[in-house]
Amino acid sequence: MPMELGLKNRILLLVSITSLCIVSDQVTKVWAQRELAYEYSPGKFFPQHEITVIPKVLNLIYKENAAAAFSLTSSVPEWFRKPFLITVSIIAGLFFLIWYFRLKNPHWFMLTSFSLIIAGAVGNLIDRVRLGYVIDFLDVYAGFLGYSGLHWPTFNIADSCIVVGAFGILLESLYSKRA
Repeated sequence: MPMELGLKNRILLLVSITSLCIVSDQVTKVWAQRELAYEYSPGKFFPQHEITVIPKVLNLIYKENAAAAFSLTSSVPEWFRKPFLITVSIIAGLFFLIWYFRLKNPHWFMLTSFSLIIAGAVGNLIDRVRLGYVIDFLDVYAGFLGYSGLHWPTFNIADSCIVVGAFGILLESLYSKRA
């Protein structure tokens, strides 16, 4: 049976993981803005160049995403979209934070997964409040399979935290139902 954590250790785990992830997310976004884009007027950036990390698989490229994931809200007027997305991010973060502390007999894997989701929500929320958009820079594609035009939507560390955390919760849910 997995080791369960008390309240003090829960808080320590939450603060440690979320802090590490948020700092990593924000530092990499600042780096991407400085190294992959140029400022053509105060606060306005334009992609300057790509860095190939793994040929035909991973590039670093600067993108600004004012919409939700996969540009789902791109057709919504900005006067509504920005406050809406900020509100949704705050509600989602609070929802997972409350759920985190209400988990019965949680162990480190489930708590880590929740912490990753909370960190990702906060990381992207910081961008939305500070900039009005989220900085994305990780460009993954299937060029090694011969599909050079098949790109996953550009993403960032915060998005990765959310996906890994959600996957962890899914795995834990499936595993705990079997046990």
